[in-house]
Amino acid sequence: MVDIVSNLWRSRFWANVPSTVEYPAKVANDFFGINIAASVDPECDTYIIDRLRELSIGQVRMDFSYCSPGGDAERMLERVLTEGFDVLLDIFPPSEEAAILHRDESARLRWRDFIAEVFDSYADRVSIFEIGSTPNRSRWSGFHSRSYIVAWEIACELADSRSLKLAGPNISDFEPLYNIGYLSAMQRAFKRPVIHTDNLFVERVIEPEQNDHRVFGQLLKNRLKFNLLKKARVIDAIGRQFNAVATYCTYKMWTTKRLKRYGANWEQKRADYLVRYLILIATSGAVERVYWGPLICNRDGLIDCGDDGYPVIDNVSFYREIRGQLSDFVIRPAFLALGLVARELPQSECIQGISADNGLSHFVFRTADQREFHVCWCRDRRQLDLNVLYPKDSLTAAQLLNNTGQPLEIPPLAITEQPLFINWEAGAVAHRPDRETIETADIDQEIRYPVVEGCQNQTVVDDKWQGVVTVRDGADIKSCLADLTPDALAAKPEISVLRDKRNRLWTISSDLYPEQPLVVKLNRARGIKKFTYRFLQSKGLRHWNNASEMLRRGISTPRPVAYFEQAINSGTSDNYYVCEFVADAFSARNVFTSIQEGNDSFRGFTKVDLIDRIAKFIYDFHSRGIIHRDLSSGNLMMKIDDEGNLKMFLTDIGRAKIFELDRPSARECLLDLMRICYKLSWSDRELFIASYNEARGEVLTHWWRIPLYYYEYKQKTKKTIRNWAKTLVGDANKIIKY
Repeated sequence: MVDIVSNLWRSRFWANVPSTVEYPAKVANDFFGINIAASVDPECDTYIIDRLRELSIGQVRMDFSYCSPGGDAERMLERVLTEGFDVLLDIFPPSEEAAILHRDESARLRWRDFIAEVFDSYADRVSIFEIGSTPNRSRWSGFHSRSYIVAWEIACELADSRSLKLAGPNISDFEPLYNIGYLSAMQRAFKRPVIHTDNLFVERVIEPEQNDHRVFGQLLKNRLKFNLLKKARVIDAIGRQFNAVATYCTYKMWTTKRLKRYGANWEQKRADYLVRYLILIATSGAVERVYWGPLICNRDGLIDCGDDGYPVIDNVSFYREIRGQLSDFVIRPAFLALGLVARELPQSECIQGISADNGLSHFVFRTADQREFHVCWCRDRRQLDLNVLYPKDSLTAAQLLNNTGQPLEIPPLAITEQPLFINWEAGAVAHRPDRETIETADIDQEIRYPVVEGCQNQTVVDDKWQGVVTVRDGADIKSCLADLTPDALAAKPEISVLRDKRNRLWTISSDLYPEQPLVVKLNRARGIKKFTYRFLQSKGLRHWNNASEMLRRGISTPRPVAYFEQAINSGTSDNYYVCEFVADAFSARNVFTSIQEGNDSFRGFTKVDLIDRIAKFIYDFHSRGIIHRDLSSGNLMMKIDDEGNLKMFLTDIGRAKIFELDRPSARECLLDLMRICYKLSWSDRELFIASYNEARGEVLTHWWRIPLYYYEYKQKTKKTIRNWAKTLVGDANKIIKY
């Protein structure tokens, strides 16, 4: 504890460690590595070797424990050594043995015998031996501080006589107090590691560029700026303080489970984050090698093994084996993304790198053969028109690639959250945006841009209107903008008027969308809302943002086409929202009305099945951090597709609340449930809540009836007041006529 406190005091809590890119920065030829494991199928060994060649990666890391000698892991290890790969071998006892090393002499003897056997077998062939695995995660590794230091002492004693290079302590996540504590204890016990290893995760803050709120809290996160760059430098500074010659990140990935929680297109998102993470950390100047991991795994891997099981001990602590059959392996986009950066970055030099506060990241690299290539992206949900950085015709001599290395057939309109690679041939003159242009680029922080396959988003700003229009790939941009401006929308013939009260809702046809009508919503502030909306985003923007985020999270809503608001007083002035029209749809109100009439089925689905499906759909969007807040039965729409499947989607989403990282509370979930259940009888409400709880896996709350009683009383009271007011007005009119 004294070591930790004194280190914190000397470092001044790392307040002076920079969080920005510092260039020039050289990327080493051996910067990229990957974690591999063995399969029971020997044919998988050849498959792995072929994939490593395809990635152009020559550095591998393997976990090796008591079960490994004489088994599949030893066979795989011998194969990669024979093939000439540089191997970092992570050796450690099983978790139950690791837990008792400090107090059990027989456990120490078994560890000593194992270490001696491994060193004797591989001392002259393995480049680096890493000792232990995630000692700050005792639930997985079995280690705690005393047992790990015993393991380290024994390993050092045996390694010294063989002049081996040792690495450790393999701390998981950004927990620098553990790094300080373990390195101090390792120094006192025997000697410090040559290579300081850490699994530098940023998965819990989702985006690689995000400032970590878990370090000093939400209030200080943007002041202290503990982003990936700063965290890497802090970890490296701690290692060098204890005379480690280099810092390695030994395991990094994004889990499918976490990605699915925040995005429907999670495979693409994994590839996006991989590129963004690796470019940032490669230019940090703090980490000399990153081992991505694992290569093959259903949940975490760059290749899907086809087996949805997962080991009890997490792969980050012991990547023991590959599950699944070779015939079921599927290469993911993230594999292609790693191949792209592993081919382009080694031996290149970052001659300009900026990860700006406005959310724009832009990097310029020069390769060993004097080619220049740029990589740029925006933070999630943001975008910047490409012509802000690259004027018209400045990219005619360049090749544009997406983050999996595929050439872009349709020129991009904007820099988005998906990294864009811009390559010039050797000798070609590249247009290089200057630092000031990048850092001062005006990226609207309020607009959330959807990522829809086959479409791009074009921002619109003129003297009166501002907004966004979705442009289909290959469509004429000028025609799209001209066809969807507010003046053009107002001039088009109306197919049908769906609502015309406070707001107006109607359908139109458009030559740009000949296969279906479009829905136009004109939002008009009236009464007290003329005042309250002055402090809010326009309803058009709210609809656009909420639709974009729902689609991102895999919750269906009519796809947004455009929104427009006035530049001045946008919240209170008339504004427009345009989306696709879903034909042949019906609402939960139709379903509930049928149930109230005593019908046991509706459109081929039983009452029980429909209630169950609706309840589970509501839990689905609640679990993804979405609360509708106006979930009347008329705002939950359904459609039966050509295969007979029931598809559900949300409408009238302007009031929705979307959580970034947290999940809605039980109270917030009940805001939706009490509205949607209102048209059901109490017995059907019981059935509805039971289905919701089943999907949730736990009881939402035992007092759910209270808010439903309250809402029922509120609606009946409002209805009584309205009827009384109508009667009063009618009587007054009679008196006047008399």
